[in-house]
Amino acid sequence: MSLLKNKNDVITYTVDKTANSSLYISIQNGEVIVKAPWYYTTKQIQEIVEEKKNWILKHLQEYIEAENIRKQKINAKPVYVLGKQYDVIVKYANHKNPTLNLLKKYIEIVLPAKYIDLDKTKIIQATLSKMYSSIAKEELESIMEDIRHLLGFAPEDFKIKPLEDCLAKCSNQNIFIAPSIMQYSNEIIRFIILHQFCHLKYKNHTKGFNELMEKYVFDYETIAKQVKKLKF
Repeated sequence: MSLLKNKNDVITYTVDKTANSSLYISIQNGEVIVKAPWYYTTKQIQEIVEEKKNWILKHLQEYIEAENIRKQKINAKPVYVLGKQYDVIVKYANHKNPTLNLLKKYIEIVLPAKYIDLDKTKIIQATLSKMYSSIAKEELESIMEDIRHLLGFAPEDFKIKPLEDCLAKCSNQNIFIAPSIMQYSNEIIRFIILHQFCHLKYKNHTKGFNELMEKYVFDYETIAKQVKKLKF
């Protein structure tokens, strides 16, 4: 094992002498491995490691961050946003209120440090509910407008509000949509909202209702079966 000291950074690395004619540097489980030809001197290897210092430090930091994320996972149950699965990572900071960041591969929830000894389940669910509400406000208006143009009619109004036993419903020429609908793919969301639009014209699942749905939904039967299986 060797050390490369450079002002503020210290790189510890292991040299593996090989019969190859080229030198390779890799990061394996947080360790820097240098595979060098048998005839390379310690000085030559140090010089090459120095040249690659920024690359090595960058990848070491990425490994550390990935490990920290892995260790902080507390939600075994996956969370879905627009049909995509995310892990939930919970961190603590000196914040006044919980915050949430929707990142590329996971959802980061930052809780006030004072919550560290509390049951986090309800706090996390409340924070996720706020996230779904925020996404719904961004996504649903354009979907409603698209379907209005498609069908040529629209509800008197639509509201985003929690619903006890469904994702959306039509009542008195208004459509109500639960924020939790944002768990599902755009295809599923559009199907459910189109379904409610059709109820503006047909209260029951009559022949006319089904014909209208089938007219505007490609592969209607397949999507209908998927929606029927949803748990909400």
